[in-house]
Amino acid sequence: MLTTIRRKADRNRLRTSYFDSKKRLDKIGFSIPPHMADFQVVIGWANKAVKVPARRIRPDGFTIAQPTALMDDVDEVFEGNYFAAVERMAIESALRHSASFVFVTPGDTNAGEPEVIVAARTALEATAEIAPRTNRVTAALELVSRWEALLYLPGETLRVEYVNREWLVTKRYAGVAGRVTCTPYVWGRSLDRPFGYSRITRPLMGYTDAGVRTMLRQETTAEFYSAPQRSLMGASEEHFTDAKGKRISPLDALMGGVWALPDVWDDEEGKLVRPSLQQLTQASMQPHSDMLKTIGLMVSSETSIPVGYLGIISDNPSSADAIRASEADLISVVEDELPSIGMSRVDLARNVLAVKHGEWTPEMELSLRGLTAHFMDPGTTSKAAQADSGLKFTQAFPNADPEVAMEEYGLSKSQIERNLAYAKRAQAGQRLDALVAASKASAAPVFSSGG
Repeated sequence: MLTTIRRKADRNRLRTSYFDSKKRLDKIGFSIPPHMADFQVVIGWANKAVKVPARRIRPDGFTIAQPTALMDDVDEVFEGNYFAAVERMAIESALRHSASFVFVTPGDTNAGEPEVIVAARTALEATAEIAPRTNRVTAALELVSRWEALLYLPGETLRVEYVNREWLVTKRYAGVAGRVTCTPYVWGRSLDRPFGYSRITRPLMGYTDAGVRTMLRQETTAEFYSAPQRSLMGASEEHFTDAKGKRISPLDALMGGVWALPDVWDDEEGKLVRPSLQQLTQASMQPHSDMLKTIGLMVSSETSIPVGYLGIISDNPSSADAIRASEADLISVVEDELPSIGMSRVDLARNVLAVKHGEWTPEMELSLRGLTAHFMDPGTTSKAAQADSGLKFTQAFPNADPEVAMEEYGLSKSQIERNLAYAKRAQAGQRLDALVAASKASAAPVFSSGG
């Protein structure tokens, strides 16, 4: 596993450089002025390729057919702001390097730590081994420093240090029997690539380099474009010397308010020749802009990101339907990855419960059967369209589960839970009022008619 991390490190660092917009051109490949050799425009296309779909992945709790007491423990951890931030970083790192790793360990409550600690690591700091038949993690490695690591095995965790040119186990920690509390978050997993693919692909890196070169060419052209080029035909040396015979600075000559030169005697023609000043035609900036737009279209095709997100805007503003149509490919890519991210979230929930209770039993596995990770809609559906969809659902299924109906209306998991809790309180109040009314009716005196 250490060899795997080191073998992939160079490529992962390269992707990080593109993501952070710090990658510089190795070879420019064309002539530029010496004073512009260090000028390289930064293009954030790699950052967009990761950030845009990552923002569309919005976890929203869990759903289960038969509620269980274990779900309270899961909600206690997953609904915390700290965990939400850790998971957000894990998802973004998975899109950047194809995989990230989330470790669950028990905390030292005596030292003020939480009962369960959840930490995310990038592919530069961790890796794991997965059984191909069960898709479960059988071992995991977390690099603490260059010469120190944590090796996660079923039932125990080993602290390993590099001492005297060999790796030695310096400490053992008890774990959960039969379970490795490490969960990989993977983007684009497949049969031949269990740890998936990075969003920063080789074509995207090539397009980014091409875009930087185009911007550099455009900046070089602009440097000359801002200084108009003139030619002075028929001038002599005496036109650029003052009365004392000193040479006049070209800048002073260029900044002169009026250009007026006396005629010069031409010995070959035998007459006075008048100098003429001509303005040279400037090179157009349009080819560079067109080329950058073409590269942007290729980036949009490679990443499924709308071209407008890349800074290429058409003259005519897009309508709401056109915007949704342009995002259709991006939304389909994100929706296709939600089951993979959801599988990781469910496995992480099991690891959290295993660490919290110190064991993982068949009874616990059985009680969480059917646990499913829930996500918010990755699209940009308007509130009006969402409300219309919910209304049609309730009309078609008037006796459906209220929780499902509220999901159709676009309510978040916390809003649904608040509504259900309010409904329970209101129902309990109505029952109490009914009991009070019934007790008053039974206590009222009964009068009979007649003597």
